[in-house]
Amino acid sequence: MSSPHPPRPGLQFSLQTLMVVMAMIAVALGVYRGLGWQYLAYYYLLLFAVGPWFAFLLSECLPIRYVPLRVAAGNILLLFLFIGALKISELLIDGQVVLLVGLAALLLWTPQYMIFFVWRGSLER
Repeated sequence: MSSPHPPRPGLQFSLQTLMVVMAMIAVALGVYRGLGWQYLAYYYLLLFAVGPWFAFLLSECLPIRYVPLRVAAGNILLLFLFIGALKISELLIDGQVVLLVGLAALLLWTPQYMIFFVWRGSLER
């Protein structure tokens, strides 16, 4: 008799470990650059750098059994991460923020998105 639950992927990542490591790096950057609210902005920008991975981990933690709904929740989270990165970058960076954030998203997010969202089914087998 087969189990009603699909098999879990062989390689698991911990959302809590990702958040703790990124928080430590952001606090270290904040202390290095000078104490203040900016270390939270550095933390958010680090979170932006691993956006698809974070969205995948968070969507997998949701109590939704239907996979396309979890993928949709991950995509909505990515949209919010992008908008937030634009707003925070406007406060930290002078100049063409939209080009910088858009280029960063293209270069950083494309491989991660392909791995965690597009090729997801073939990697879990």
